[in-house]
Amino acid sequence: MQTLIAFIRVFREYITLTVLAGLSVILVANSDSVPVQVLRSFSLVSLASLQTSSNWVSNIFASNQDAETLRDVNVSLMEEVMQLRRLRQENMELRRKIGFRDRSSWPLVPAEIVGKNLALGQNMITLDVGEEDSVAVNMPVINEEGLVGKIVATSGSFSIAMLALHRDFRATAKIKRSRIDGIIAWKEGEDLVLQNVWKTADAIPGDTVVTSEYSNIFPPEVMIGVIRTIGPGEGGLFSRIDVEPRVNFASLERVFVVRYRREPVRAALEERVYDQTETAP
Repeated sequence: MQTLIAFIRVFREYITLTVLAGLSVILVANSDSVPVQVLRSFSLVSLASLQTSSNWVSNIFASNQDAETLRDVNVSLMEEVMQLRRLRQENMELRRKIGFRDRSSWPLVPAEIVGKNLALGQNMITLDVGEEDSVAVNMPVINEEGLVGKIVATSGSFSIAMLALHRDFRATAKIKRSRIDGIIAWKEGEDLVLQNVWKTADAIPGDTVVTSEYSNIFPPEVMIGVIRTIGPGEGGLFSRIDVEPRVNFASLERVFVVRYRREPVRAALEERVYDQTETAP
């Protein structure tokens, strides 16, 4: 009992303040006077404003966290969309290639490009097919767009193809509309050149150029490209005919090797008699 009296004596001011504050709250809550009602309304408005401010501050931090979460989700969705687009593009490309292979009258060996040498004038590609796949030197390389090149070296599982943009590439060709013959080659840039065409020959920009039936290596009627421009050639007797290739060499990924071989008897006779301007087509 003495301990309680001593406690009250020590903290009598705090106890008195607490009791008076409690009585004040009770009186304010139960009073209906105008001043008390004004005070009560002011207190409620102040508490509501304080709560709104605290909620606004907390919402700022919550919004920042939500924004970071949304950014992460957005990045993930963008990566997924890019992946789906790439797969869709591959699917469409494979469908085109499969359809082309099924329509082709030549036996085709599908090949993936596993290496490229795009040094100036030395445009070659390495394929993942070789002698084990019945691929041999001088077999044509094409895709669904047209002429790509020809095989120049083989091993058991791999082969190397010379692109039509190689400085040593040659192929007998013709203008499909007028049947004018020439030699397709590469000089520089992204275009091919149709050589040995007389300046009086029937050729106009927009004409289609294809491989000729006189080729010892390529089957006839393989698409090469479209005539872009015609101008005077060297010597004044021939035209310079620039041909835009149909094949997009910059984006090559998959091709076909054509199991097409020239007739050995004909080849031996022509090699013995002709000047071989087509030793590299």
